[in-house]
Amino acid sequence: MDAPKPLADQLAECEQWCVGRSEKEYVPVAEKGLRILPAHHAELATPLPGQEVRADGWLLRSDVIGVGMWLLIGVVLLSGVAMTYVTGFKFFENTAHPFLYAGLLASLPSAAVVYFPLRALLKSYELIFGDEALVVRRHVFRRLDAEWRLPLGEEVRVGLAYRGVWARRRSKSGGSFAQLSVVVSSGEAEIVFGTDLDYVERARLAILIDQHFNGTEEIPQGV
Repeated sequence: MDAPKPLADQLAECEQWCVGRSEKEYVPVAEKGLRILPAHHAELATPLPGQEVRADGWLLRSDVIGVGMWLLIGVVLLSGVAMTYVTGFKFFENTAHPFLYAGLLASLPSAAVVYFPLRALLKSYELIFGDEALVVRRHVFRRLDAEWRLPLGEEVRVGLAYRGVWARRRSKSGGSFAQLSVVVSSGEAEIVFGTDLDYVERARLAILIDQHFNGTEEIPQGV
């Protein structure tokens, strides 16, 4: 039996499929979403850079991207701050204190230019596998930002499915498209999270959870 496509690729294809269709057409399909198959567990043999094992679960960090990428991001952020200041300076160059006024005007936009990209990067998801509940915590700037708790029944179901979250298209046509969340359910309860992550990270969280509850083999050593 052939191995399935990587789950992240399936996730990207599913969301792209939704983009070209009407809401009435894609919602029933997207709400069913993608199943996590036992064959997907084999992807865990290759750990992600920010994937760390814990005594009671896993930690998945988004900020492990390498020194070179961090330097590039630093240059881009500094360029953005400089552009904001230069734009503000044009409004006050004929005043008595142009540098002061431009600095005051650019302070809030400059803070936003730095804050939002760093917020997207300096976050992590923590999985805690308890005897009675699965706990998922999102940390931003190393502080607890959100927590989801799922009481455990006899069966735990894991998938990637649409649960009402939209994202803006990056194309010139604009508009929005449906995003698939990590969906974990047990009994009548369900928790939904992860749409702020990229495809690879969302897929990895789903596989880690499914492997813990439904896997038949241990994760290879070194992961």
